[in-house]
Amino acid sequence: MNNLETGDALAKAAATAPDSKGHQVHFARQPIFDGRLEVYGYEMLFRESPQNEAAITPGSQAGKIATARVMLNSIMDLDVEKLTEGKMAFFNLSREFLLDDNGLLLNGTNIGVELLSSAGTGSEVVRALEVLALQGVVIALDDFSWQAGIEQLLDSAALVKLDIQKADRAWLASTIIRLRNWPVKLVAQKVETQEEFAWCKAQGFDYFQGYFLCKPTVVEQQRLPDSKINTLRLIAELQKPDITPEDLEAVIRNDMALHYRLLRTVNSTYYGLSVEVKSIGHAVVILGMATVKRWAHLQLVAGSDDTPAEIIRQALIRARMCEQLIPTLPKETRDTAFTTGMFSLLEAILDSPMTLIVSQLPLDQDMADALTRHEGPFGRLLKAVIAYEQGQWDELDNSLFSTDDLAACYLEAVQWAREQFDELSRET
Repeated sequence: MNNLETGDALAKAAATAPDSKGHQVHFARQPIFDGRLEVYGYEMLFRESPQNEAAITPGSQAGKIATARVMLNSIMDLDVEKLTEGKMAFFNLSREFLLDDNGLLLNGTNIGVELLSSAGTGSEVVRALEVLALQGVVIALDDFSWQAGIEQLLDSAALVKLDIQKADRAWLASTIIRLRNWPVKLVAQKVETQEEFAWCKAQGFDYFQGYFLCKPTVVEQQRLPDSKINTLRLIAELQKPDITPEDLEAVIRNDMALHYRLLRTVNSTYYGLSVEVKSIGHAVVILGMATVKRWAHLQLVAGSDDTPAEIIRQALIRARMCEQLIPTLPKETRDTAFTTGMFSLLEAILDSPMTLIVSQLPLDQDMADALTRHEGPFGRLLKAVIAYEQGQWDELDNSLFSTDDLAACYLEAVQWAREQFDELSRET
């Protein structure tokens, strides 16, 4: 299937997808990391479907303060603890919602609220925050700035979020020193590069939020580190379209850890086989070539000990979304979409520029264009998935995929990725 045929098929699959009915909430989550790059919690992003009411743009003030009705309906409809895997869940609050009695419904385990500085510092705001703090709700002051009366809000706050892109470093450094007068944790927002992460960590920030994990530490590089070469060779072999079961067996057998994990997986209770599988060739016969190949891809991407767990989860979510958005297309095309989503984070996993990685992989042009420039049919698919993942819903091209379809796929992918990650963790 060439580029034009694949692009037409993707568009047709999207156009024939059934329309969403009823109340639809678009949901995404943005991780907040600690200094060890473990996930401390997630900022929960919501927006109602434009079919229900006017769009609320994420990133703008309107997007940050979703209506009370959206928030409450979403909390009731979604299993938040499952979606955040038991981590903290932070919801953005408007002044109106904070002062409404419905705000009392926010009490619960691992629940936090983020209050924008635009909510003000009046006595009624102070009292409302005190009530939530007494109920065990973790309070974060978002987009923090010094203003009259802010000290009273700091007395109830547990976190203060500072946008490192909006303020110069001298102001940030002095503000950090000043905030040490309160027992609050500091969150660096919009950390976009590894250099910014290192600077923020050195300044004493406790938590970090942004897309810095998706960027390699070294961007000017002529060759991959020797430690990554073997992994890349394995990926390259598995990517060959004409690979045979015998070739696949030879690839996996050369990596003892991969060999062991495959046999342990196929003999697990998940498959419930009546006989023990003792060879890779037998596993290919039992599971099928495509299943073993996909399993090996997952293992290789997740096999780096120094890769933050959240990157692996994110790669799994992207892969699943790319696959699920085109259910009516041939399996070969869906497999390519899955691999495109998963490989989209190889830059962070291998800590090397994507152009260098792609130059050493035998990828077809569609996938190469998708990974390096987000162009072509799979590139447009990947671009839509990333935009949804980051809550940039107004940047989506709804002529290809509707936001409601993306929302449904995202929720399913988060659950699927959690199950897959748990399985990967057990195997290692």
